[in-house]
Amino acid sequence: MAFPNHLLNPSTWRHVGLGLTTTIFALGALAIVSPAVGAESLGVIPTTSEGREVAGKGMIFLGVRDLAAAGALYWYYFEGKQKEMGVLTLAWTLVCVVDTWVATQGPKGWDSGIWTLCGGAAVVTFVGLGLVQS
Repeated sequence: MAFPNHLLNPSTWRHVGLGLTTTIFALGALAIVSPAVGAESLGVIPTTSEGREVAGKGMIFLGVRDLAAAGALYWYYFEGKQKEMGVLTLAWTLVCVVDTWVATQGPKGWDSGIWTLCGGAAVVTFVGLGLVQS
């Protein structure tokens, strides 16, 4: 098998995928429960009441997106469909990359947590590859 599959056995990859799924779910829940915190983590810092309202609504959209993806991943996990989990996780890499790009466009640029988002995208890709290959 190709890298990174040989690093872990299939059941371990499945549990790593479950951990990533739970992280995606938690980030979605954060965006819905506390939109201001979620927005700030992406570098969006509204300064007017209208800006805060728009950012709040936008974060709810992002939160629902995350919850929907996590729901599908949980379903695949409980059905034992690792390859499907891997495909969706690899597709989620694009979401991570776009989130990172959006955050770099904020007022803090590359200074505030962008490298964490880059690391997150790398982890999502790594786990997706491990799941697809197992």
